[in-house]
Amino acid sequence: MGIEDLSSTTYERVRDAIRTDIANGVLPAGHRLKLAELVKRYGTSAIPIRDALQQLQGEGFIVFLPNRGASVRQIDRSFLWQIYEIRKAVELYFVTDLAEKGLTPFSLDELRSLLKQHEQALVGGDEGRVHDLDWAFHLRIIGASANAEAASLLGRHYTMIRPLRVRFGRGDAQRKRIPRDHAEILAAIEHKDSAQARRLIASHIDTAFEDLVSLALPATVIGEKQAI
Repeated sequence: MGIEDLSSTTYERVRDAIRTDIANGVLPAGHRLKLAELVKRYGTSAIPIRDALQQLQGEGFIVFLPNRGASVRQIDRSFLWQIYEIRKAVELYFVTDLAEKGLTPFSLDELRSLLKQHEQALVGGDEGRVHDLDWAFHLRIIGASANAEAASLLGRHYTMIRPLRVRFGRGDAQRKRIPRDHAEILAAIEHKDSAQARRLIASHIDTAFEDLVSLALPATVIGEKQAI
């Protein structure tokens, strides 16, 4: 599985490939990540592999155990809950800030355009595009405050969740709920109702978490060979 022909740095390509393989169960929970095997699998040298593993340890996808090296951790309810709770805390802050400051006409038009595109993607059934446009809507809310570090933090969370969403999709109730949630969040921001915007964002993220867990963790943990 050589990946030398892809764009971006070798380290980023390897990191993204390993992360996706973990999310897809190709590298199951508890699997030991031996350097020689990874070098062969991803068609690169040892240095970017080591860098990628360090990054993925920071993201929580892998663990380093004494005398055992790196292993794939279980992607269980607790792991996903932590990701969504951090996301909620960040977005609550920025949706409040944006609602209090108000939207420019350009930002309002841009968000409305994203909502239309997202609805079209839901009808088309392209889960990757659905998730990308969902993320774009939330990123615009954060980006309006020009906080690059917050956007970067949530971007890392997005890269963790996207492979799972592409793999498992969304439940029917969640697919219907998302456009309504987004429209109500945008309306609250437009009317500078920060309290309502906060309530809506919190509920939106909580239901997204429960939806993913219900689809991806019906019996056990992601990554175990017979889990899903």
